Amino acid sequence: MIDNKKRIVVLLGPPGAGKGTQAELIIKEFSIPHISTGNILRGAIQEGTSLGKKANAYMTKGELVPDELVIKLVEERVQRNDCREGALFDGFPRNKTQAEMFFRMDYITENSKISAILIDLPDEEVIKRLSNRRYCPNCKSIFNLIHKIPKKKINDTYYCDNCGSELIIRDDDKVQTIKNRLKVYHSTAGPLIEYFKKKNVLHVVDGSTGQKRVSEEILDILT
Repeated sequence: MIDNKKRIVVLLGPPGAGKGTQAELIIKEFSIPHISTGNILRGAIQEGTSLGKKANAYMTKGELVPDELVIKLVEERVQRNDCREGALFDGFPRNKTQAEMFFRMDYITENSKISAILIDLPDEEVIKRLSNRRYCPNCKSIFNLIHKIPKKKINDTYYCDNCGSELIIRDDDKVQTIKNRLKVYHSTAGPLIEYFKKKNVLHVVDGSTGQKRVSEEILDILT
């Protein structure tokens, strides 16, 4: 029997869990678009749509875009042809309120198979992974002192393999910033994860097992 339901995937997990890498795998394997609220907001603002102008008014003041407006932007995005077979949502829903709105969307309620995948990772591992990242401000390459170590090092300074520039630690990758990001993540993700669990659509994958094993588990869940 052929399953012709739309494939709806929601990707969850802390910063540094490897969601970006797994998102690339999913969209390639199942030919569905990657729906990111950040990209939707930037696109709507650049195109000057009425919703984009409303969102920009909040963002220029440093305020969060209201949930109702985010939902409208998402509903507008999923009407495009590339979403007919489904979509991968990353960074959305971002809280329980958005999740409740998400499950009321016609696009979601009509002929869909929903899988919320949590790539779980302990805080200590998140801090270890992110604090070991090094960034090239010139060519934008990213290295990691655990699994993608730059070849050139002088004293405590590492240099880019691609252009030779001195590598830096981005503010986002400093330990205190990572701890703050994790605090924000747990405050919003906890209720969200519980909500997906109650909806019987949550699948938990151990993010510490390595990229290949995580990919295999995700493909097993979705096939």
